[in-house]
Amino acid sequence: MSEYKNPENSAETLNPDEQSFIKMLDESRMTLKSGEVVKGTVVGVSNTEVIVDLGFKSDGIITRAEFSDNQTEELTEQVKPGDIVEVYVLRVNDGDGNVLVSKRKVDNQLNYRQLEQAHNDKTPLTGKITDLVKGGLIANILGCRAFVPASQISGRFEQNLEQFKGKEFSFHILEYDRSKRRIVAGRKELAVNEANQRRQEVFGDLEVGQQIKGTVSRLVDFGAFIDLGGVDGLIHVSEVSWKRVRRPSEVLAVGDEITATVIAIDSEKGKISLTLKDITTNPWNGITEKYPLGEIVEGTVARLASFGAFITLEDGIDGLVHISQIADKHVNKPGDELTPGQKIQVRVMDIDLENHKISLSKREADAILYPPADDYEEEGYEEDYTNEAIAPEEEPVSEETTTEESEATEPTEADKPVEE
Repeated sequence: MSEYKNPENSAETLNPDEQSFIKMLDESRMTLKSGEVVKGTVVGVSNTEVIVDLGFKSDGIITRAEFSDNQTEELTEQVKPGDIVEVYVLRVNDGDGNVLVSKRKVDNQLNYRQLEQAHNDKTPLTGKITDLVKGGLIANILGCRAFVPASQISGRFEQNLEQFKGKEFSFHILEYDRSKRRIVAGRKELAVNEANQRRQEVFGDLEVGQQIKGTVSRLVDFGAFIDLGGVDGLIHVSEVSWKRVRRPSEVLAVGDEITATVIAIDSEKGKISLTLKDITTNPWNGITEKYPLGEIVEGTVARLASFGAFITLEDGIDGLVHISQIADKHVNKPGDELTPGQKIQVRVMDIDLENHKISLSKREADAILYPPADDYEEEGYEEDYTNEAIAPEEEPVSEETTTEESEATEPTEADKPVEE
């Protein structure tokens, strides 16, 4: 921005005393040369540039690109009027009477010296993850872009790098080449140390039965790993729900925030076992009252095994019908008699509360519900159920039958066979 001049106060219209005063005023102002580093006061900020009072006849202009290497934040968020900044003079006159200056060059000079010193001394520096690139991330450290390999962002393998974007961490400067402006940073060693410290704190505070909040960090077939704040706990697939779950992904997703209960702690191995099962909703509570021994109940065939069939009585309650209890005959395999999803009647034979097992029998239930026909036969059964429509009729013998009629029925000598 060039200095404003009033045409009425040009040198031609001023008297000698006024001209002398202006000359002295101009001489009192500092002179600038390209390449100099000077201090100035911010007098204006917009989205594209920062105006700085340098004590010169013209203000200095810092474009967005020359303010800092941080191009993600708005200038209004990085600086405000009244701030004192140190700038590098790029050009005293840009053709419009403006002074072009750069804060980025001054910062980089200082920052590069600090980065070099941190690299030599292995001193951690704070930086912020700004972008994701192939093979890793970009961190802004002291206003300079530093590459962070994916293997160096944490003390363990991290599949989801997006979770680190926008967060601040401490980094070691692993490589530094100022001539190539190459900076490689990492925090693997720092993350391991932080995790060890956090592990000691967590294990010192945890107790079996305690409820703790965490975030699902990773899912595998046998369970879910829960981030408890730098320390992982494991929820085994059998502890995800009271009902049977084949894979944790049926109930949980990475990033879910949960509250789990601690069921086991192994400080030596650094393992924490968790459960999502709420003891107050345990379906096994009062199981003997719901399913008394000898009771016939309905269930659904859940799955088949070589030794029998698992029957779901309700969510979280499965019983076993042993292959010998499927039918009142020899069964080669359960699939010959049952199919998954089939509803059947079974009799409760035994309940193992400690191990959460129920023994069931379809054979016993069938014997009670569908007894064989012989069980219905009682005295007089045949007489009661004779079908007179098809039984042969017998003529009653009269008491008045004569002797002649009786003799007529006896065989005569002529009817007897002749002996040879």
